[in-house]
Amino acid sequence: MHRLWYRTAFALALITILLSIYLPVLHGQKRKRKDEEPKTQVLPLPRELPMVLEADTRGLDFHVSPLLKTGGLAAQIRKSLTDLLRDTHGETIVKLRAFVSGVGDARRVATEVGELFTSRKLPLPVLTVLQVGGLGEDLAQVEIEAVVSTPRTLNPNGLVFLSGQMGSSLSEALERLRKSANTASVTSEQVVSCTCFVSRIENGLRERETVQSTFPKAAVTVVQALRDPPNNNNMCEAVGQLGNASTEAPLLLLKDARASIVRSPKIVFTGLQLTFGSYLDDAREAFNRLQRAASVVEGADSTVQLNAFSLDLTAGSALRKSTSVPPSTFSTQIVEGLPAMDASAGIEAVLVPDKGASQ
Repeated sequence: MHRLWYRTAFALALITILLSIYLPVLHGQKRKRKDEEPKTQVLPLPRELPMVLEADTRGLDFHVSPLLKTGGLAAQIRKSLTDLLRDTHGETIVKLRAFVSGVGDARRVATEVGELFTSRKLPLPVLTVLQVGGLGEDLAQVEIEAVVSTPRTLNPNGLVFLSGQMGSSLSEALERLRKSANTASVTSEQVVSCTCFVSRIENGLRERETVQSTFPKAAVTVVQALRDPPNNNNMCEAVGQLGNASTEAPLLLLKDARASIVRSPKIVFTGLQLTFGSYLDDAREAFNRLQRAASVVEGADSTVQLNAFSLDLTAGSALRKSTSVPPSTFSTQIVEGLPAMDASAGIEAVLVPDKGASQ
């Protein structure tokens, strides 16, 4: 009996000693785990946007996001993109062109596009981002154009791309553009997209109504290219639907009308390729990079339209001197800024994967 009592007492004493040793240790470990900051979650970077995409000419549609009056730049970009995705009903957006106004960082557009399209598991579009002087609404910071590839046959006979027409007023530029469209057998009602870079926006609603009255079915964009314009130059470009079927060449250039008639079943869009410097070598390098990017689409070497956006006349002139594309397909526009602080100009192109354009 005494032996059993001693054994029990010894076991209890041993347990007490062990608890006195390990309980503080366990308590300290729990406190340490509690006090430790959670590990930072590393999120994957958005995928890099493509530079070149090909689409079916017959199924292309054109949209413009509405101007917004609330929120900062990032919020307006997300809302504009969400509105475009809603309006296009899940169809594939192949090209975005964003106009950013104000002091916001224009590079934010690419980030928001990458994050939103990736999160929704949508194909990434090519992108052009331009900083402009104004959008015609004081609180609006971004307006986005979208070229959409649909399964529908919207352009059974092809499209006409009308390069920029200049005028000392918006009305004059629009009248010249209308005449170009008529030369290409495109009526005002067949113009589906029209973008105007104006010297000044006095009344945003009125300017848009002026364009809409000329081309009633077009998706319309009007931007003030520079905050402090040096002259009254206005430039308008457009895209129209061909009304008559034809078996002519896949690409027909009308030099005097600055029009490119596209009957090719496929068409290629590029994003904005930047150039860093105003010398001819800088411009040539930008064209070489754009050409290398376009080479992923076999035979995409016939230019439908080439748009150059520069910060000054010198950079724009270098781009014009560095390319052999037909003058009727080339337009230059000075803008307020580009999506890189050290960029001097940028180029975007529309191409067709068919050789031997007719002129």
